[in-house]
Amino acid sequence: MAQAAAAGSSPTSGAQGVPRTKGSVMATTLVGAHAFEHLYAHSIPIIILAIITEFELGALSVGAVVAIRSIFGGVTSTAGGFLVDLFHHRVAWVLSISTFMIGLGYLLMSIAPSYALILCALALGSMGSALWHPPALGLLARRFPERRGLFISMHRSTGSIGDVIGPLAAGALIAGALTWSGGAAEGRVEVSWALPWGTIDWRYILGFSTPVMFIATVAIFFLLRNAGSERPINVDVSARIRTNWHGMKEAFRGTGMWAIFTVSAVRGMADRSLVFLVPLYLIHLGVSEFQAAVHVMLMVLPGILFGPIIGWMSDRVGRRPLIVFIMGVTTMLTLAVIMVSGDGYTPWITVFVAIYGMLNFSVNNLTQAAAADIAAGRRLESSFLGLMWGNNTLFGAVAAFMIFGPVEWFDWQYGFFIAAGIYFAGFLVSLLIPGKPRAPEAVAVPA
Repeated sequence: MAQAAAAGSSPTSGAQGVPRTKGSVMATTLVGAHAFEHLYAHSIPIIILAIITEFELGALSVGAVVAIRSIFGGVTSTAGGFLVDLFHHRVAWVLSISTFMIGLGYLLMSIAPSYALILCALALGSMGSALWHPPALGLLARRFPERRGLFISMHRSTGSIGDVIGPLAAGALIAGALTWSGGAAEGRVEVSWALPWGTIDWRYILGFSTPVMFIATVAIFFLLRNAGSERPINVDVSARIRTNWHGMKEAFRGTGMWAIFTVSAVRGMADRSLVFLVPLYLIHLGVSEFQAAVHVMLMVLPGILFGPIIGWMSDRVGRRPLIVFIMGVTTMLTLAVIMVSGDGYTPWITVFVAIYGMLNFSVNNLTQAAAADIAAGRRLESSFLGLMWGNNTLFGAVAAFMIFGPVEWFDWQYGFFIAAGIYFAGFLVSLLIPGKPRAPEAVAVPA
């Protein structure tokens, strides 16, 4: 009887079946707060430029940064998604703890005296970032089942706003100027506008930004304190764990979930390293920190507009054709960047990076929506989305050494060739995704 009641009730409903938190409040808070979460996370690739200069580190040390973020973020995301589906009434606590960990991690990073301690603090901040996505995406997927692609893409797009502002601001503050250079030796163009306050140490940038995340922690808890399901009575936790685990195993059988997860993981492998590789390569070509930061911004900015459009299209034409197209184009763009660079920076690099930015994150949005389509019948949205994020980031740790090892030992072009090879492998696997993945039958979930 308890199982039937649980299966038939809305996960975010009160006793009368009315949502305890308005859909508009939930969507606005989750989608808006995501921008703050990414504001700091995406400034790390630029701050790392200052850190490797201060501690005289090489490219492989940057690979260690990517790996640390991936490993700790992956484990946290996987476990967090599973726990959120078990204790959905505590979802506001999970989201608030996430933003608190981000602020605390970057505060500790700003005062860490050594590279090893910086990595430890970065691990804490990465765990906080990873903890955000399973409950946030799970809430959106449950509340808006007919528009999953759109709302998941909107969530990604506001995160991209933070991704744009974060590196651009960090690059300008660290360099102390807005500088752009390019062209051949005879016709080289140099533009520089010095900022009135001069350069600012990366430690102050991280330290002074921490209060924003602490304020966000309080605001998120207040707005979403009733967002989860009502607190269950007489919960059999062991039964719920067994049921959820069984449901997850069943959902991988004949639904296309394996192909979806594989494409998402392969895509994440290259994405997580490329966002560090591009600015470091540009610095190698002789551009300024600010100019490198602009390119990190361009890897994100166009997707703010195109991401929701692609998500909206996927709700109508399906996920598979768009995933296949994007994986193929991304493979060619990655090779194009290294092919046109020659011995220095050319405007074509900016063009190709901007086109990449139009499609960046869209594959992950689409694979998340496809996984949620399959998981919805079992009320395991957060578990699957958490597992997907964890899967992606753990594979990203492997790719970090695959890409930055050859860069350290040979040359920069090898990093781009390997990234393109990873994207091409994802393109081949994307051909195996069913046109319309079969959703498993709904099962009763213990209260």
